[in-house]
Amino acid sequence: MPQEGPLPVHPNSSFVMRLLGYCVSYDARHKNPSWVYEHLSAESLKGDVDRFNFSFKEDESLPEHLRATLADYKGSGYDRGHLAPAGNNKSSPEAMADTFYLSNICPQCPQFNRGYWTKLEKHVRNLTKEYQNIFVITGPLYLPTVEENGKRYVKYEVIGLNDVSVPSHYFKTITTEDWQGRKETRAYILPNAPIEDKTPLENFETTVEKVEKAAGLIFAK
Repeated sequence: MPQEGPLPVHPNSSFVMRLLGYCVSYDARHKNPSWVYEHLSAESLKGDVDRFNFSFKEDESLPEHLRATLADYKGSGYDRGHLAPAGNNKSSPEAMADTFYLSNICPQCPQFNRGYWTKLEKHVRNLTKEYQNIFVITGPLYLPTVEENGKRYVKYEVIGLNDVSVPSHYFKTITTEDWQGRKETRAYILPNAPIEDKTPLENFETTVEKVEKAAGLIFAK
């Protein structure tokens, strides 16, 4: 039975931080975000700040022994992949700079990061031309694979001295809201691997429930 009264002192299992253009929940075990939330509109995307004026940086708001470092990615073979894209935050230098914290970054296969993932980010921005509001939740996944013995295992690479986890997949849920307040949500799971540019996005569409199960999250309805 649930006990009444104040909660006892207990470990902090997540770090939720609100920045200028997004909100992030940081997973200190994996040294990655567990999810990033964005609210986009045609108005919020206005601006001409250039991403090439900014550099990746450690998030010093996190305890030193629980955060990823620039050295973890050096020579790893993986890109530092934004979950809240720099391209969504051209409104101000401060908003753009916030996207370069490593707490907003995951290791991504270079071909994926620079190819299909970038294409998906542009698709989300284009939706603001058709809808009043776009609500986006993005995060990493660590999904099981079947080994030769027929059993299923969750295995993932780690990089750097801080053991930054390399996700097997990424999810993105996109909720569109039109000018009448009608909402529709689509969910996607994509492998952290090269994807042919011509592959239809519909190939990766799934249900919100499957994303919730894989990520261990419940999204607000």
